[in-house]
Amino acid sequence: MKKYVCFILVISALLFSCAGTSFAFELFEPWGYVWLYGANHQTNIERDDFNSLVGRVEARIGVDLLPLWAQASLQPYVAYYGVMSSDEHSWNNNGVTGFGFQVMPLLGVDAVGWLQDLKVYWESVSIQYTGRDESDPIDNPDVLEDTDTRFGLEIWHKWNQPAQYSVENRQLLWGELWGQFSFRETNFGYGRFDTYMFYLQPKFGFYGWMLFNTLSFEPYFKADLVMSGKDFAYQNNIAYGAGLRLRPFHGGTLFNLDVRALKEFKLFIEALAVTYLKDTSEVSHDFRFGFDFSLGR
Repeated sequence: MKKYVCFILVISALLFSCAGTSFAFELFEPWGYVWLYGANHQTNIERDDFNSLVGRVEARIGVDLLPLWAQASLQPYVAYYGVMSSDEHSWNNNGVTGFGFQVMPLLGVDAVGWLQDLKVYWESVSIQYTGRDESDPIDNPDVLEDTDTRFGLEIWHKWNQPAQYSVENRQLLWGELWGQFSFRETNFGYGRFDTYMFYLQPKFGFYGWMLFNTLSFEPYFKADLVMSGKDFAYQNNIAYGAGLRLRPFHGGTLFNLDVRALKEFKLFIEALAVTYLKDTSEVSHDFRFGFDFSLGR
């Protein structure tokens, strides 16, 4: 049953993101976003021999329920966060569903610039595993927690990436930033977690060249920082390096067809080094290639 619910959530988020449909009464205007990711990872910041396909999906659907101040409103939502992999371990094959509330407290405050995209959120979620290895302890409910309550801050912002480009009007540099700081009760781990998780993923690049006024080649530099109140190596490290992404529909048309809904579809390749902030691991690098796609994010 949960699989069908998750499918409906993702499809609904895609529809809301594409259509921008709203109800007649503005107070209950719906919103949604979806993020899809699929790539082969040579390592997983834990094992040098990982070399597996990893897929991720994130979707939220909500409404503007209660106006607060400026343009901020209370936004309840339902969410799905899923991961699947050719690696059979449970932590690489599961789906998380739940509900929450978010507020964008600085929305409409022009003086703060891109910080208008900051979100304050609270959510209650549960996990269902879709794969397992013989060594996984998930058969014992007293070992791994299956629910979590989280609250914190999140931001997603892009610079110089408007809806449509031509060779004549685009600027050289672009950037994007995703960050999240949250306090988590269990983090679906072994007993109580009761500490923070912090993620920061900046990416800066330039528009190298464009073919046929739609195929955009974009070299970039990036860093993936993760920190927590625990000492695990996989929760306290920074992966940094360079990549190249191809946006095949970036111009908005393909063979005179309107494909603006696919302008956020990207193919990418990355080579990263890894530095550890607390405990250590044998993994010192990662090499990834795959695709990334988002709507409404």
